[in-house]
Amino acid sequence: MEDLNYIEIGKRIKIKRKEIGITQEKLSELIDVCPSYISEIERGYSIPSLSTICKISSVLQCSLDYLIFGITATNADRTFVEILKDIPEKNHALYIDLCINISNSLK
Repeated sequence: MEDLNYIEIGKRIKIKRKEIGITQEKLSELIDVCPSYISEIERGYSIPSLSTICKISSVLQCSLDYLIFGITATNADRTFVEILKDIPEKNHALYIDLCINISNSLK
């Protein structure tokens, strides 16, 4: 698995924040951090904790998959195919079974 791209994570946070029409200051207030920290996250200069990313995800009403990996309903198929390419062929059926089981448990 590749390293996390914090610049891209920051860009996605900024996009979602602007989509719902809140300022960096408002977001910082809602998750109890300094406004300058939100700016640093959005520019990829600071690495937020998992807790902070979860709070941002909740406020911005988007999934962690989207914020961290850029996965959306429209590109999920491509993402799963890319993952499958990295798995030895003998484990493809196991991967698919795991995905099905996870999906069933989330229903």
